[in-house]
Amino acid sequence: MTENYTTYATFVLICLLLLTLPFVPAFREWLRPTDFAALPISANYTTDIDHFARRLHADVSARLGLGEPTGFEDFEFVGDPAAAAGTDLDWRKADKRLIARSSIASPSPVRSAQPVYVQGSLRGGAESAFPALYATGDIALGEHSTVDDWAHADGVLRMGPRSVALRRVSAGSAIELGNETWFERLHAPALRFGTRVSDVLPPVGAEQTPASYADLPGAVQQTPLLYLIRGDCALPPASIYRGSLVVTGFLTIGAATTIIGDIKAREGVSIGHRASVQGAVTCEKRVYVYKDARAWGPVVSESDILIGANALVGLPDAPTTVTARNIIVEDGVVVHGTVWAREIDMVKQA
Repeated sequence: MTENYTTYATFVLICLLLLTLPFVPAFREWLRPTDFAALPISANYTTDIDHFARRLHADVSARLGLGEPTGFEDFEFVGDPAAAAGTDLDWRKADKRLIARSSIASPSPVRSAQPVYVQGSLRGGAESAFPALYATGDIALGEHSTVDDWAHADGVLRMGPRSVALRRVSAGSAIELGNETWFERLHAPALRFGTRVSDVLPPVGAEQTPASYADLPGAVQQTPLLYLIRGDCALPPASIYRGSLVVTGFLTIGAATTIIGDIKAREGVSIGHRASVQGAVTCEKRVYVYKDARAWGPVVSESDILIGANALVGLPDAPTTVTARNIIVEDGVVVHGTVWAREIDMVKQA
């Protein structure tokens, strides 16, 4: 009887031990908290393009005594960058994030292995390279420069031709990327691609003729301002249409034609030269925005988007979004708002 009781008691103790062990880490954390800081977020998971820039700014503010402690205050200060003018600024051996207390201007490359925070502006020569970069002023990097993770400028951010801006880039005023630059996610009041210096497009002209979707072959009116066409559809050039249009095939918008409404197509959309869509463009397949065309946006594709030279997307007082799997923009394109590709974007010389 005693032997059975001992066996039973041992079995109960083992079960209690197995049930208790998983709660030991939580009990220890409750007694002496150690996990009090915010958890790191992978660059692949947050959707806010400037999330990491805002977090670095908060960390620097805390390090300088200008904000609340964040738990991520591992920094070291860079000496007087002006003293190194004319030579390479090479911080690739740094093991902590860097703070520059004044502007940096170097015609030679500026390179770092750690994120850099600049109180002021930063100008680096060709082949500059950073994992992450923040400047309270402007950022200007020469050709063949690289940003591996993210960059943000409170002013204007410029990258020269044949550069690479991976992950996310944002600016408080504007982003300007040179030809043959690769990027993924951009956000600023104005995004300028290539060599264009003006956001003003030539006027469409007064030669447009009022037209109605009801006159198109196969058009079916769904609501007073919405029509459906099954199959392909081609809108004639130099016309004005009011209302929205859904096409199950490929939609072709003729040159200098204006649509005051939204469009949606399944097989593809082509917005002709100097044509304008004053609404959203949504498509399952490829979207072509030809030279000097205009789209108020958003412009969304599940496939690819190609934006021709000098086209304009969005408005200064109405920023929008361009998103697709791949996006190619030609020299002179201007977008107000956000460009976000799930795979890759490129600035192509026209």
